[in-house]
Amino acid sequence: MVLGYTLNHDYGPGLFTMVPVLTGFVIAFTSRGRGMLTIMLLTSLLCSLLFLITGWAAILCILVTFPIVMITMGVGAFFGYQIAKKFIHRYGNHMVILISLALMTLVGWTDREDRELRPLEVRTSMKFYAPMKEVWNVVRESGQIDGNDSFLKFIGLPVPRNCVLLPDNQRICHFDEGSILQEITEENYGKNIELKIINSFEVREWLDLDSAGYRFVQHSDHVEVIRTDLIRSILQPRWYWHWFEEKCVGIEHRYVMSSMKRKVETK
Repeated sequence: MVLGYTLNHDYGPGLFTMVPVLTGFVIAFTSRGRGMLTIMLLTSLLCSLLFLITGWAAILCILVTFPIVMITMGVGAFFGYQIAKKFIHRYGNHMVILISLALMTLVGWTDREDRELRPLEVRTSMKFYAPMKEVWNVVRESGQIDGNDSFLKFIGLPVPRNCVLLPDNQRICHFDEGSILQEITEENYGKNIELKIINSFEVREWLDLDSAGYRFVQHSDHVEVIRTDLIRSILQPRWYWHWFEEKCVGIEHRYVMSSMKRKVETK
């Protein structure tokens, strides 16, 4: 399984569905139902600890993966227990273990390497109580990005530090983990700024950054700034990961926009 995913670099139903289903199946098969829940919990905790120590996954990834892993593992355990009652009696425990290990070895190869990246558009809105000119300038230039970054670091999200305007309508944003080079493709004062991602550090192996933009809406006493990012992800199933990805991008948005907001409102 590990070899299959090392070479395939895919994060689809095989990893988040078939692997835990077969794990639960193997546990129920070999334990014959005795202490099944305890073994499943200990297996999940040990794997989580291993991923944290090796740096393969951040704590946020482990926390959001835990529910779907436990549910699918439970499904596998149910079927494993039902089948084991007849199968073990007829064929013996050694045959069960060999078949289970063979299935686990093949799981890593079930997903296609060329799985299509699924687009996700994330919007975050924030009110700036300052004149349009000041809001426009601080958003366009960004500059130093300050704030309490302890939460970002704890859950394993990239920590932005500053953005700098470059010649040829380009802008570079520096993070603790690397930098993102952007091109300003459209700019209409007081209305919108559109950015195309030219080059980026690997935020996550399963994630690509496509584009970003800001829209400005003038109200009577404030300017509403709406940040929009288009990302592409290979994580499956989408019905599960969509919500978590949206929340993580939103956390990054609010961190950056809160820094901008403080600059113009404390003058």
